[in-house]
Amino acid sequence: MLRILLLLTIVSPLIAAHAQKPADFNKAVVNVLTYDAQGNVLQSSCGFFIGTTGEVVAPFQALKGAAKMEIIDWRGQQASVVRIAGASSGYDLVRFTTDIPTKKLVGLQPAAQSAEKGARLLQTFYTTDKKQLPETTEITAADPYESHYYYTTSTANEARYVGCPVVNEQGEVVAIVQKNLLKDATTACAIDVQFALELSITPQAAFSSDLNSLPIAKLLPTSSEDDAFSYTYMLLHSQLDSAIVMTTCEDFMAAYPENSRVYNERAAYFAQHGNYRQADADLQKSIGMGGSHVADAYNTLATLMYNKMLYATTAAYDPWPQWTLQTALTASEQAYAAAPQPVYLLQQGQILFSLQQYQAAYEKFEAVNATDLANAQTFFYASNALERADGDADRVIALLDSAVARFSTPYPDEAAPYLFARAQHLQNAGQHRRATADYTEYEKIIGPKNLTAYFYYLRMQAEVGSRMYQQALDDGVTAVAFAKDDEEKADYLFELACLQLKVNLFSECLTSLDALLALRPDDAEAHKVYGIACGEKKDMAKARQYLQKAQALGAEHVETLLEKYR
Repeated sequence: MLRILLLLTIVSPLIAAHAQKPADFNKAVVNVLTYDAQGNVLQSSCGFFIGTTGEVVAPFQALKGAAKMEIIDWRGQQASVVRIAGASSGYDLVRFTTDIPTKKLVGLQPAAQSAEKGARLLQTFYTTDKKQLPETTEITAADPYESHYYYTTSTANEARYVGCPVVNEQGEVVAIVQKNLLKDATTACAIDVQFALELSITPQAAFSSDLNSLPIAKLLPTSSEDDAFSYTYMLLHSQLDSAIVMTTCEDFMAAYPENSRVYNERAAYFAQHGNYRQADADLQKSIGMGGSHVADAYNTLATLMYNKMLYATTAAYDPWPQWTLQTALTASEQAYAAAPQPVYLLQQGQILFSLQQYQAAYEKFEAVNATDLANAQTFFYASNALERADGDADRVIALLDSAVARFSTPYPDEAAPYLFARAQHLQNAGQHRRATADYTEYEKIIGPKNLTAYFYYLRMQAEVGSRMYQQALDDGVTAVAFAKDDEEKADYLFELACLQLKVNLFSECLTSLDALLALRPDDAEAHKVYGIACGEKKDMAKARQYLQKAQALGAEHVETLLEKYR
């Protein structure tokens, strides 16, 4: 018993020496200043140190729209806001870190329990007088609010208290004062401190309008490395200020120096913004780190090189000549060597196609088509490459058959380009009925209102080859109706007139030619066909008149027709 008493006599003074006194509570309160881009003060409000790491809780509205933020403690010591740790406009709360020295920093701990109605507490406020004591306040109402409490206090409803903590006798924060917005209110409200503690940065925070309205970098999520990477990744693919994005990347690299993936993603960000030198440096860093992600680094390098050559380089200007299609191909081959995946073969095929090495590209695409990665697009790529390589036309069609076969009927929107491509190849191969069928399926997907005159002209030709003359005539009329200008309309009127002549619709043929000649009165071929149609109608005088006009305008092979219709 004597030992216990002796121990207490030794320890008790130490405890008392470190316990905070009421006069210390105000020392945790800081003045929060926000500035515009020109350095002018926007707002002055209050916040407080939560804990002893320099982290501050303050009203969200006090920081919104600011270009710069800083705090001033009770000593007059200034510090900058460094990172946002969480924010909510709904709760009107924000947590942020500062660069204030933490030695002898006075900070408050959160209370373990909420307050009840009638509780008598202490109201802190910002002051530079180290002897100034907090004021007393009372909880006049404690209303449950989203699993915590929202309070009404006896604190005066004045701006100097907003953002200041309400504490218990131990100096633990119970709540944070907020402006009472009720008309003629004389006493302030307060929100449970637990709401501030629950504010955090998650991967989804990259899309938070509240957080993005604060022009300060945010803390990385602390839940896991994957969450921290997801957040960084999302920022790199956002439209946020580049300074914030780069700061977040640096924070991630410092926290997880062995993670090479962030270098790949930052390289893509640099390349998107035209900084190819830095993109290359990041990827070389990632490749040098080795490990399981080296193939990803080579793949990213190849992709960025390829995209740069496609979209960022012109005949007159190359922003980074060290990156070429050939170096892109080499990087893709290195990716495949590190991890033999078909996606890298697909990439090589695309690069070879751009290099106009069509046979080699075809072979890469066919290698992909022998894997689980095969899809309509890869068969389409193979057909294009084989066609450019002057390969077998039947094989080109067979590849397009494989592309279309990846879809079931009724065909979805995604099948449209493959149906159209196959229709054209079938038409060129003389398989007009199959071509007509593909054109019709394409029309069902796209819709007539979204098609052009040229489409109906193409199908008209396929229908003529299939001896589907009525359908061809209908498409000819549609082509004329869809023509974008008089010149195109005249062309399709001529095609329609020729078809009408072919199927002995002589009067309809002349009507079409009348419309054409109203647009192009000196069209020699139109006069020639006009003369033939008149001749077939046994109007020899008119036939010779138009044929002679055609001859005068330079039409060929008119003599035989003049003899026929003498």
